[in-house]
Amino acid sequence: MDQRAAFRRARGFLNFKPASQLLSLLAGFVAALFTLALLGVLGLFADLVVHRGRLPTWQDLPRGKQESLRALLAPTDAPRPPLDSAATTWEAALRKSLLTNFGTEVDELYARQLHGQPVNLGVLSAIYRTDHDGLAAALVWLARWNPWMWQHGDDALHLPYLLGLGGVAVVLLLLRWLCLLAMHALAADAVSEAATRLRRAVYHHTYRLGSLAVATDGISEAVGLLTRNVETVADALYAWLTVLFRRPLDVVLLFGLALLIDFRLALLFAILSGLVWLVGNALAASVALREQRAAQAAAARLALLQESVRLLRLVKGCLMEIFNQGRFEEQLGGQTRWSRRRLLLAALGDAPYWLLGQLAALLLLLAAGLLLLHGDLGAPAVVVLTAAFACMLEPLIAWRDRLPLLREGREAAASLFAFLDRPGDVGQAVGAETLPPLARRVEFDNVVLREPGGDRQLLQGVSCAIPAGAKVALVGADEQEKHALVCLIPRFLDPTSGEIRGDDHNLRWVSLESLRKQVGLVLRSSLVFSDTVNRNIGCGDDRIKPGQIVEAAKLAHAHQFIQKLPQGYETPIGEGGQSLSVSEQFRIALARAVLLNPTLFIIEEPPQSSLSEDEQYLLDDTFARALPGKTVLFLAHRLATIRNCNQVFLLHKGKLEARGEHRDLIKNNELYQYLMYTEFSAFAR
Repeated sequence: MDQRAAFRRARGFLNFKPASQLLSLLAGFVAALFTLALLGVLGLFADLVVHRGRLPTWQDLPRGKQESLRALLAPTDAPRPPLDSAATTWEAALRKSLLTNFGTEVDELYARQLHGQPVNLGVLSAIYRTDHDGLAAALVWLARWNPWMWQHGDDALHLPYLLGLGGVAVVLLLLRWLCLLAMHALAADAVSEAATRLRRAVYHHTYRLGSLAVATDGISEAVGLLTRNVETVADALYAWLTVLFRRPLDVVLLFGLALLIDFRLALLFAILSGLVWLVGNALAASVALREQRAAQAAAARLALLQESVRLLRLVKGCLMEIFNQGRFEEQLGGQTRWSRRRLLLAALGDAPYWLLGQLAALLLLLAAGLLLLHGDLGAPAVVVLTAAFACMLEPLIAWRDRLPLLREGREAAASLFAFLDRPGDVGQAVGAETLPPLARRVEFDNVVLREPGGDRQLLQGVSCAIPAGAKVALVGADEQEKHALVCLIPRFLDPTSGEIRGDDHNLRWVSLESLRKQVGLVLRSSLVFSDTVNRNIGCGDDRIKPGQIVEAAKLAHAHQFIQKLPQGYETPIGEGGQSLSVSEQFRIALARAVLLNPTLFIIEEPPQSSLSEDEQYLLDDTFARALPGKTVLFLAHRLATIRNCNQVFLLHKGKLEARGEHRDLIKNNELYQYLMYTEFSAFAR
C-alpha cells in the first residue's frame, strides 16, 4: 500500500473525535495569534524605551515618512511644501489630530514638548510614528479604550504604561500557554481515540485470520502491529496535529508580520532561509555519509582486533608473538583514527545549519542596521523584526526534527493497513446448520493445506478417521504441521482442498459456534491469561457457579495448589500476577477444558523435561479420570501418553506416513523408531 495514502487513512481515524481534532488545530492557531500579540507588546516596549513617549517632531520622522507626509499635507494639484513649511504643517496637523482623538489635555502636553519640556505620552508616540495606517488605527482604538497607555504625560518615566505593558505581556504569555496546553490535551484525546480504534481493529481482524494460528510468525505479527506499529502511527498523528500542521502556520503568520513591518528585510530573510535549508541539507547529508563510512571502517578494524585476540593458540603455538603484536598495534592505530574521525563527524551533526544560520543572521542584522542608519526603519521595528525572525527558527527546527517521525508513521501505517485489508480466512456459510454432538467420528478426506502467506504445503493429501471415544497421539518432527492439522478441526482456517467431516457433516457448512462448543483446546501457546484463577477456569462466564469451577479443578488435580495461592481462586495469575509452573498452568487449562465438557479434546502436552515424576503421575491420573468416553487428539510429548493411546498418527513432510498402535509402529516403522529415539533418547519398549 502507498505509504502516503496509508497515513491519510490513519488520519481519518482522528475524525472519530472531530471536535478534539478541530479545537486542537484552532488552539494552535490562537496560540500563534498570541505570539503575534506578544511581538506587538515588544514593539510598544521598544518604542517606549527608544523614544520615551515623545510625540514625533518633523525631524524625528523617518525619511520615507517625511516624503509621504509632504505629499499628503500639500493641497490638491499643488507642489510639495518645502521642509520648513512641511514641518509647521505637520505640527499643526498633529495637534489637530491629538485634539480630535484625545482631547485638550494631550494637546497642551504636546505644546509643552514643543517648548522643550519632558513629556511622556506612551503609546501615542507609536501611533504617530508608524507608517501603517491600519496599525495606527488599531493603536488609536486601543488607546481610547485604555487611557493608562498614554495618560500621565507629565510623568517622565510613565510607570503605569511600562508596568501595564508588562502585565499585558504576562496575560498574553499565560493565555498562549493555556492554548498550547489545550492544543496538546485535545490532540492527545483525538490521537488516543484513533489509536484505540486501530488497536481494536487489529484485535478483531486477528481473530478473523485463522491462518495466524499456524503461520511461521504466528500471532507475533499481530502483536507487533497492535503495539509497535500502532504506537508509531499514534506518535506520527500527534506530531502532525501539534507540529507538522501548526508550525508552518506559525511561520506563515510571523512572516506575514515581517512583511508588514518591512518588505525588504522579510524577503531577504526568506531568501537566506531557503539557501540555509538547501545548502545545510546538502552539507549535513555529506557529513552523515562520511560519519557512516567512518563508523563502518572503525567497526571493521574492531573486528580485526577481536580476531587478533582470538588467535591466542595459533600465535603461541607458532611463535608469532612479535608478528601478531605488531599487527595488533597497526590495527589498533587504524581503529583509533577512524573512531576519532567518527566522533568528530558526529559532533559536527547540525553544525552546517547553525553556521549558515548565524551567517544569515549576521547579514540580516547588517541590512537592518543600514536601513536604521539611513532613516528608513525605526529601532522598535528592528527589535520586533529580530524577534519575529528568531521566533520563526524554532518552528522550522521542530518541523524538520519531526519529519523522520512522519516517515516512520507512514511506513507503520502502510504495514498496519496491509494487515487490516487482508481477507479473512474463515467465514460462516449463510444458513449454516447446527452441528449435533459428535457421536461417530471425525474424518479427514484428502486434506491439503498450503502455508498461509507462503508456498509450502503443510499437509498433503491427509486422509484418516478418528472414531468417537478414541484416543489418538499425533506425532511428528514438525510442530507446525501438527498444529495445522488440529487447527483445521475448530476451523481456525479451512483446508486448501479436501474435506473435514464430523459425523458426515462437512465442517464448512456448520455454524462456528456449534462446532467450537464441541472442541476443548489445551494448547501450550495459550494455557492461562492475566486474570484470576476463577476467570481462567470459567472463561469469565458469570453463569458458571463456583462449585463447578472447584470440581473441574479437582478433576484436573489443580485444586490443591490453587488453595495455597495468596487469594485462592481469586488470585491473579499470568504475566500480571502470580507466576505458575508449566505443570500448574497446564492443569488450569485442562480444568477449563473439562468444565466446558466438549465431545472432542485437543491436548498439547508440555515437554516431558518440564514435568517432575509426581506431576507426570497427576496428569496420567487426570487423563484416566476426566477423559473416559471422550474423543481425544494428543499432541504427545510423553511416552506414557503415546502408549496409552488407541492409535498413533505419524506426520512426516505433510503426509500421514503411518498409523497404528505404538507397539506395532515401534517394531515395524523405521521412521517412527528414529523419532522415538531422537525425542526420548532411547528406543521405546
